[in-house]
Amino acid sequence: MLKLFSLLFIISFLIIGVVLGVLNPTSVELNLLITSVNLPLSVIMAVLFIIGLVVGAAIISMQVIRLRWIVRQKTKQNLKLSDQIIQLKKANIQVKESSTKESNQLVSLEK
Repeated sequence: MLKLFSLLFIISFLIIGVVLGVLNPTSVELNLLITSVNLPLSVIMAVLFIIGLVVGAAIISMQVIRLRWIVRQKTKQNLKLSDQIIQLKKANIQVKESSTKESNQLVSLEK
């Protein structure tokens, strides 16, 4: 279902891009401080759209990488804490066993 929506989304953007390209065939002067270029408005719009997509994807991927790093750190921390819990439970069981043995020995000495 998600693939269908994404496919429809992409197709709709392509149709909008083609329509805007057809409706804006006029040539526009683009001043780039160093030089100026005459290009069709549709080409300039398409290039700026692609640049926006690339910048947006770069920002999102940097955030995803940072969050994956945090998840990896927390997973390692979680494993260490679970190991400590297991060790403490084992130590607690050993203390209980030794205390019951001592109490049993005291009871047998009293008899």
